[in-house]
Amino acid sequence: MNIPRIQISQKVALAWSITGAFILALAYVLAVPVGGAPREISIAKGLGTDAIARTLKGAGVVRSSLVFSLLVRALGEDGNLRAGRYIIHPRDESAWDIALKMAAGRAEPEDIRVLVYEGMNVWEVDGQLAAVGLISRGAFAKEWYQDEGTFFPDTYRFLPGTSVTEMGRTMQENFRAKAGFPRQDTLIVASMLEKEGKTQEELELIAGVIQNRIKRGMPLQLDASVIYGACMRSWKAQGMRGTCDVTDVPSGREAVIDSPYNTYTRKGLPESPIANPGAMAIKAAEHPKASKFLYYLSPRDGSRVIFTETYAEHVRNRAKYLGI
Repeated sequence: MNIPRIQISQKVALAWSITGAFILALAYVLAVPVGGAPREISIAKGLGTDAIARTLKGAGVVRSSLVFSLLVRALGEDGNLRAGRYIIHPRDESAWDIALKMAAGRAEPEDIRVLVYEGMNVWEVDGQLAAVGLISRGAFAKEWYQDEGTFFPDTYRFLPGTSVTEMGRTMQENFRAKAGFPRQDTLIVASMLEKEGKTQEELELIAGVIQNRIKRGMPLQLDASVIYGACMRSWKAQGMRGTCDVTDVPSGREAVIDSPYNTYTRKGLPESPIANPGAMAIKAAEHPKASKFLYYLSPRDGSRVIFTETYAEHVRNRAKYLGI
């Protein structure tokens, strides 16, 4: 029986069409990036190809976990994808690129993440670094205490073995990049503000109170500065070993002991910053809000800061909100 030649041609054409469509679809899945912002993806040790493929699909950096798994096997890399922390750029990297990248083990360096919060002093920064095993306790404080106030609060990543000197320089470079070069008196005020208020308005009003008291020749009477000075004195007396915890210092007893940081016994600003201020506090120190306020206090619940113009009002507020 003779099959019409036209039927055979149609079947061949259909087969080629299906094959071509499959090849195009496969090429699209493998070679065209999905797009989007960079993503950090961690691949744990011991994960197989299929599990890694599902992780990538879940993160939205490949279109198909099945096709990615088949690609890895076609490349002969099944079981060879390396563990590690990868930064994937879906805008530029296709599934093919990602497979080759992971097969080659081009993961990010195994650095350690460290958080430096607004208002931390040099001993507290030291504690953060020591807690993750980057330094021995006290090493950072001993080298960098004279640069208090210049370590910008931020998230840092350091490789194990990074020197204390390099860590400090990295934080200072970040400070200059994000905060510029504030005057020393601005840094001192900003460092005190970190201990006194929370919102931008509170910080600006407290900066105004500090300005008003200095203009009137009144001592600032800030406990945070007194406590910092006491810590500095005690720490130096012990040969600058370890660190000092400002929360352990009794402010009432220290208020009568004179020091360059005692804002009860001396007028004006302390001799240097008492913490590392963030951008909000620096901005407030540079732009204090004008007012007639000379006093302020925070209730025990820390909900807000209460400002007053006279000492009599301040005394009544102390009794009402603090019970003293």
